[in-house]
Amino acid sequence: MPFFSVALVAGVVIIGGLFCTPTNSALTGWDQSVSQIDAGDYPAVTPVSLHGLLAPGTVAQKKSRFFALLKPMVEIENAHIATQREWLKELDVSQLTEPQQKILVTLLQRYNVINTSHKAYQLPGSSKQKQALVNQLMGHVAPIPIELVLVQAANESAWGRSRFAQQGNNLFGQWCFSQGCGLVPKQRPEGQYHEVAAFRSPQLSIRAYLQNLNGFSAYEKLRVARAQRPDLTGAEQALYLANYLGRYSQRGQAYVDELKAMIKSNKALIESISAENLQ
Repeated sequence: MPFFSVALVAGVVIIGGLFCTPTNSALTGWDQSVSQIDAGDYPAVTPVSLHGLLAPGTVAQKKSRFFALLKPMVEIENAHIATQREWLKELDVSQLTEPQQKILVTLLQRYNVINTSHKAYQLPGSSKQKQALVNQLMGHVAPIPIELVLVQAANESAWGRSRFAQQGNNLFGQWCFSQGCGLVPKQRPEGQYHEVAAFRSPQLSIRAYLQNLNGFSAYEKLRVARAQRPDLTGAEQALYLANYLGRYSQRGQAYVDELKAMIKSNKALIESISAENLQ
């Protein structure tokens, strides 16, 4: 299970590898949590069911179904992050339009670069200060390798077959702390009130996970390491970044080692998989 450090991002509470909305609705999605403005928009959410992952088959068939179902959603979310990154690269902070300023503030809040409790946050006056904020934000706004996303989803959700995946579309063990925000763990200790967050689509669980790694302070070393090795891609980058996920689980290094073993054993299948494997 992830740790319990708290950060507030765009109206959503992030707790380690965890997620909750500050409402009582278990169906509240991240696509409704910020103003819908240009580059600040979220991608459309795909209404996908995980129930097909319960179908019988060989281990290879079950893995193929899992990767084929989730891979397109990860690609959509990562592509959106890449689009945001390109927008930031091209931004001329010396002559920001009002819409650009709004988008920039939205992204600064979403990735936890500035404190989201300041609803009326104003960008600093000088171009140098604005550029410093953009440079800092660039360290947060980058895709997570698909191999890492998929194997961590497989690890946390028992290949999409867990109760929390099947009933709540929760792929990464995210928790929430508002009554009715998710599913109550059957073995929750007395006196604790957390629930396992429910999402209306697996894509929103993926989005929350990516937001967590890119925005939460516990994974700052992961983001720094990613920026230091822009030459790495794919499974090679996934193996490298997995080294910085010890804080995602109370298992620490054992968890990291397990993720790396899963990346190595599944990287060829992930690379070759396509939606045709769902047939």
